[in-house]
Amino acid sequence: MKRTLAALGLAAAALMSTAGMANAAPAGDVEIQGGCVAAICGSVMNESSVYVYAIKDWGSSGPAPGTEWRYLAPGQQTPRDQDWDGFWVPCNASGRIAAWTPPGVWVWSDFTLSAGYARKISTHEDAHVRSQRC
Repeated sequence: MKRTLAALGLAAAALMSTAGMANAAPAGDVEIQGGCVAAICGSVMNESSVYVYAIKDWGSSGPAPGTEWRYLAPGQQTPRDQDWDGFWVPCNASGRIAAWTPPGVWVWSDFTLSAGYARKISTHEDAHVRSQRC
């Protein structure tokens, strides 16, 4: 099983480097560490010109009570080895969500989010907030 997963990880790494996605980690052996699955964690990247907040834990209907909110200035992102469950934007925002799917491919989808709203992300997703209009 470990050999199969390692081979899939190497194949995914080769695919990502040819597709311009070399910043993603190969799958390797699957295990859960601190909310992460293998080397994949939910992360938030602020590529806009306005701040955003990353949300550490998501409850049943929104940010969990007492959870950490991390301020992300333009150009900042959450640490790659930590699992974040969502983000909040102060302005109308748009961006892309990258989801890590078997057998090891990033699948991208667009999102829009109204000012003052939060959005949940899963452990296998990276949120890229690309622009905001205030």
